[in-house]
Amino acid sequence: MEQCECSKQFMTAAGLLPERLWRAAFTIPPGERETVEEFRLRIGRPFCAVGMGRRYTLADAVTRGELDELLQRATRSSVHTYMEQIRQGFLTTPSGHRLGLCGETAGQNGEVTNLRSFSSCNLRIARQMIGISNTLCALAYPDGFESTLIIAPPGGGKTTLLRDMARALSGTLTVALADERMEIAACRDGEPQFDVGQCDVMSGGGKSEVVAMLLRSMSPQVIALDEITGERDAAALIAASYTGCRFLTTVHAGCVQELALRPVYRMLMEQGIFRHVIEIRLQNGRRSYHLFTEGESDCDQAAGSGAHRGIVLGDRVFYEQPVEGTRRGA
Repeated sequence: MEQCECSKQFMTAAGLLPERLWRAAFTIPPGERETVEEFRLRIGRPFCAVGMGRRYTLADAVTRGELDELLQRATRSSVHTYMEQIRQGFLTTPSGHRLGLCGETAGQNGEVTNLRSFSSCNLRIARQMIGISNTLCALAYPDGFESTLIIAPPGGGKTTLLRDMARALSGTLTVALADERMEIAACRDGEPQFDVGQCDVMSGGGKSEVVAMLLRSMSPQVIALDEITGERDAAALIAASYTGCRFLTTVHAGCVQELALRPVYRMLMEQGIFRHVIEIRLQNGRRSYHLFTEGESDCDQAAGSGAHRGIVLGDRVFYEQPVEGTRRGA
């Protein structure tokens, strides 16, 4: 079932490409297509695909006409409708894929007001993998959901895992999605392109503003949001935590230890926002999940040796819990 879904998402993403590049994409062996994460188009440079640490050079120099055609396909020939997204450097396609854009920026008062003369793009293949969170949820939440932070490097599968966890949690809890970049639910005309269960979705706005709106309007028990990046995002979570709301969110980090080194994440941990941290690791084309749960042991015990040595985050100690199995391409 998962392989079938991955193949379908590969085909819908490749279907957005101009014909020459579409044909080149399908030269990737069928058994390897499910691992492809993105297509890279750069004017005057070879057309490439990337996935699981591997790069495929598929065709010679991409033309400006091919880049423009991709943009027309992604917007259904209505580029002006998506100018607000384009100004931010991306747009979400009808199948939920994300098209990142580079080009010439125009600005005013220190802010980017337009993006034009596109020079390259990154068509990132969105995937949904139903059920990948089952083991983690059963292990982490035997007595009910507690706020959880998912960490991984770029391309590690954070959003895919967050999406499935939000879907699963929405069966028993009131879950709201603050989908700033429209990647979690990938709504088009208000309709999610992915199965996000019974989640309420607020798309497009800044995280801090949307979190406040959701608290006022939807009374969520859990708010799920992708990629905490700055102090403003962190401050919004801290303020919302006083209402009793819990959170499911992600950050870019190489490993769980980095949380103690970066000011924004350290602030969140010091405030005691999260009870669980899930680290996604990539190795040899596979993803493995590592669950760290806040314990009651003191720092002296954490500094000791042995398999159960904890990690100190914000003056609290997190211990790794064994998680069975890994999932390729999750």
